[in-house]
Amino acid sequence: MPKIDLVELKKRLKQIKLVACDIDGTLLSSDNQIGEKTMQLVRELRNLGIRFTLITGRVHSASVKYAKMLGVDDPIVSLNGALVKFPEGETIKAFYLPEKRVLKALELAERYFVNILFYSEDKVIYTPENTIFPSYIGNLEAETMEVDSYYDHTDKVLRVVFSSDRSRILYKIAHKLEPPFFSNISTSIYPSLKYDRLTYLEVKRRGISKATGLKYVRKYYGLKRKEVAGIGDFYNDLEFLKKVGVAVAMKNAVAEVRFNADYVTTKTNDEDGVSEFLEILLEAKKLA
Repeated sequence: MPKIDLVELKKRLKQIKLVACDIDGTLLSSDNQIGEKTMQLVRELRNLGIRFTLITGRVHSASVKYAKMLGVDDPIVSLNGALVKFPEGETIKAFYLPEKRVLKALELAERYFVNILFYSEDKVIYTPENTIFPSYIGNLEAETMEVDSYYDHTDKVLRVVFSSDRSRILYKIAHKLEPPFFSNISTSIYPSLKYDRLTYLEVKRRGISKATGLKYVRKYYGLKRKEVAGIGDFYNDLEFLKKVGVAVAMKNAVAEVRFNADYVTTKTNDEDGVSEFLEILLEAKKLA
């Protein structure tokens, strides 16, 4: 359902050259399936020259298979903007953590006896000692690499994750990694959904979001903001949806995303809601 005038919506849609689509809660149903109609419409839109890029909080390797299912080869924005990379090949932009910050994280993990793992461009890296992480990694659908030591893999790290059943220790580590100590680092702490007492601490580059990653996709293709449509459902989609010509929220989106959207689908992700918008876009492009 359009939240702006229908005539204005169609006018904007005629200018669209790229669709940036979130994966979880948007493109995928609750059982991780892409709707048949969405796959068909993506093919039809690509035949009209419309590009389709996935924009996600997932690691890159956990997103590639969905790009392949859709038959698209445009860059994927992964890890909430930390990496912009083609499904198979060239990296457009990677926001690595400074190596000295990664080494500091390792030092703190060893000092406080907590588990730690790294996200690289294509893999989640962990050591045999981190017994709790295989379950965590399994939920990511990502490629993994078990190593004997982290110290040979500190130069191209996109994200560091600590885990512990002592949340107080993780807050202490976060304090030592945040400003005023390291102004280019941000941290977030959240509980495990699977283990009652387990808590995670994520460390990443400050100021990076899906909007940051999308900016590099636009720059690569020479696209204006008004030539991009975005589809999302959750809080981490808000910023990039404010930086596109047409912002689309799923029916199942959180209230703030729906409020800021130009169009809200009448179907959820479990009802192939993405296809609803793509069909409207296809009609507009055929009339252009």
